[in-house]
Amino acid sequence: MGRVEGKVALVTGGAMGMGESHSLLLAREGAKVVVTDINAEAGEATAQQIRDEGGEAIFIQHDVASESQWQDVIDQTISAYGHIDILINNAGIVISKPNETTTLEDWDLTMAINSTGVFLGCKLVVPAMEKASGGSIVNISSIYGIIGAPNAAAYQASKGAVRMLTKS
Repeated sequence: MGRVEGKVALVTGGAMGMGESHSLLLAREGAKVVVTDINAEAGEATAQQIRDEGGEAIFIQHDVASESQWQDVIDQTISAYGHIDILINNAGIVISKPNETTTLEDWDLTMAINSTGVFLGCKLVVPAMEKASGGSIVNISSIYGIIGAPNAAAYQASKGAVRMLTKS
């Protein structure tokens, strides 16, 4: 308990699945959590669960592929809590189709959310973290960023991009 006491954590895709688990765990360990997601209903529910358990959380609707929305989320977080200590780049999608039936729109959407969203988060949160004397960024990738498998080329390419972006 208390491993991140007093820290401010921003979790993208924080409303459901792994992101919800990240949000809840960070809150249980003492962080003030900013849950972001495109799903407002689920995001509000996750933030409310954190508050119901005695934690502190807000929800901000957020399309991670939008640079202006990233800046708004960072500004709202700093307005609410004064700084950002932790960014969990978790938001992601998978469209399972063979490569030959994957449309350019499928590819672009997957890359925008899974790769560009991570890039924008890293790019835009670092100045805020520098003002607060540091922080931590956790980029969520996948085993499929390392190995290949059929029927999810866009997803695998996007997660490979996250892996290499993180290494850079």
